[in-house]
Amino acid sequence: MKNTILKIVSIVFVLITILAIACAITVTGSGFLDLSNIARAVCIGVAVVCGILAFITWKCTRPKD
Repeated sequence: MKNTILKIVSIVFVLITILAIACAITVTGSGFLDLSNIARAVCIGVAVVCGILAFITWKCTRPKD
């Protein structure tokens, strides 16, 4: 049961990573208060953190040798 939950959590983290990368690629902005650079940095940070968490949770599902 624990391995199934960890696999689901890992998949969710991977999906969030993909969404954050897509957000970082497509974010654009212009005008007086342009926050697109900040939004891009936040999306990249979220992608990195979620990618690391996905890798860690995936490694926890593997049997220890």
